[in-house]
Amino acid sequence: MSAPAAPPRPSDLAAVIDCHFANRGLTPEPVIAQSWYRSITQHHLDPAQRHVDNLLSASEVRQHQARHEAWLNLAGQGLNGLAQRVAPAGFAVLLSDRNGITLDARLPNDTQRYTRAGLVAGACWDESIAGTNGIGTALAAGVALTIHRQEHFLSSNARLSCSVAPLFDAQNQLLGCLNATCLHDEGPKQAQHLTLQLVSLYARMIEDAHFRQHYRDRLTLALNPEGQAGDLAARQLLALDENGRVIGANRAAFLNHPQALLGQRIDQLLPADIDQLLELTRGGARGVTLRAHAEQRPLDIGLRVPAGYRPRRVPADKRANTPHPGLDSLAGEDPHLQQAVRRLRKVLDKDIAILLGGETGTGKEAFARALHQASERHAGPFVALNCAAIPESLIESELFGYRAGSFTGANRKGMKGKLELADGGTLFLDEIGDMPAHLQTRLLRVLAERELLPLGAEAPVALDIQVISATHQDLAALIASKGFREDLYYRLSGMRVQLPALRERSDRGTLIERLLAGLPGAAGLRLDDEARRCLLGHPWPGNIRQMLNVLRYAVALAEDGVIGLDCLPEEVLASPAPPRLLEQQVEAMEARHLLELLQRQRWNMSAAADAAGISRSTLYRKMKLYGIVQPNQR
Repeated sequence: MSAPAAPPRPSDLAAVIDCHFANRGLTPEPVIAQSWYRSITQHHLDPAQRHVDNLLSASEVRQHQARHEAWLNLAGQGLNGLAQRVAPAGFAVLLSDRNGITLDARLPNDTQRYTRAGLVAGACWDESIAGTNGIGTALAAGVALTIHRQEHFLSSNARLSCSVAPLFDAQNQLLGCLNATCLHDEGPKQAQHLTLQLVSLYARMIEDAHFRQHYRDRLTLALNPEGQAGDLAARQLLALDENGRVIGANRAAFLNHPQALLGQRIDQLLPADIDQLLELTRGGARGVTLRAHAEQRPLDIGLRVPAGYRPRRVPADKRANTPHPGLDSLAGEDPHLQQAVRRLRKVLDKDIAILLGGETGTGKEAFARALHQASERHAGPFVALNCAAIPESLIESELFGYRAGSFTGANRKGMKGKLELADGGTLFLDEIGDMPAHLQTRLLRVLAERELLPLGAEAPVALDIQVISATHQDLAALIASKGFREDLYYRLSGMRVQLPALRERSDRGTLIERLLAGLPGAAGLRLDDEARRCLLGHPWPGNIRQMLNVLRYAVALAEDGVIGLDCLPEEVLASPAPPRLLEQQVEAMEARHLLELLQRQRWNMSAAADAAGISRSTLYRKMKLYGIVQPNQR
């Protein structure tokens, strides 16, 4: 008795699939070739199979539709709208659930031809039953696509041309798909491009209607690239809970934020929290334009506020019990930051403006608040203005204020600007590089004269403020391109401090532990060795802001008191280690060893150099490199 034939090797099978398409003058797209491969190896289907039993009984169809009644009612408008546009051209329009079962259909006048082809409610088009086909493959791959004629796996379906878009819910999970199919289309596949675009457009409309219905009692945001309010495919929708965290989003938002989106605070995505958005939009009455943290292009933002919504307010006693971290806490154990803090303490209360530089998320506002708390002005106000978060049309009144009756639409009582509100305290101008040019001149005059003339005021107001500015931009380049006034730069940068990126800090391990310990729900949790190595090796493009978000995610997923690799988001697991990671770790170890050696030798330079086996000049050079300063020189 002969042994059974060995199954074809993957390379042989791929060659057979390529040959099938080549004989028909076709080149399969990767998603279609992969579907053919699944149809053979996983589903064990025969492409020559003539009959497929994929229809539910009439009673099963009714039961299935009843279970999806709410979804059918919601999607019905989109289904009808698409059918009105494509049915005259001979297209059937189908709505299917996530299992590939058709829930509803809109057929052209010649219904019998489409019914015989299985284009009816109650037909199951899952890949495991029908092989490569529009509905089943779109659901399996999660992408919009067209399966044209002989790209179908079963030869009995080779007369169909199907353009399909998957439908996702607000948690980025499949709901089903929308499909437009025609029979006996002899034209090229490229002729279906417009049909696929229409199907995708109506799919987005159905998804957005589902989002609006599901979150009708929640704050929701609509984000459109500036000037593209009519581009439905680009519109991002976000739903927020009472703490300002994202609890739902549409497909466009998930595609624009491939990192963990659900659970992020809105001020991690936009330069404004809930209260600021409510203020900027006047409770949702008008749109604003902001630049998102991860976007280069400004976004037009609309806020929808449900009826009866009341802004959440943190009680004063709760705020008092959560003190802001001080300068030493923010510096951690990093020698460069420790030296920067020592220098900052020396200029406090000396009427010297401070300019903080650093990438987004490095903690510039946290340092500004800590500087205010460490100064003699700590009992006065700390007033922050994000120059990138306020529309250009509003930033003048926000900064300089106005008096009653100054212009039409103004507050009847007038409004104090940030400069006046900061009198006796500290004014923090974040993202100063985004300040409009015409306001730079006015700000320079106020800072030089130490007095302010609000719009509509008859007399100037004297100002006593400490100014701290921050930017992630290269102000020297902006000055060279005439985008920033050079004289204002010198007025703001009495002392400039560049905050290091997280990947450059030598105390990342300690910082991870400190941030983790401060998170709600983290008590008793520990990082295992693999998770710790992964966190230490991540380049952290979003810096401390990103690390906090990752740790919150990990705390939520932790089990049995341990945070392992399976608790970390894909953005961290998939990232390669930075090229200088090993070198940075060696430098950090050498800096710590050198500091400990100097302390043991009571800062006797000759003794420390001898103990380290290096010359005194080398010792001084390494101290300068690592920012180590003798106590008597601080």
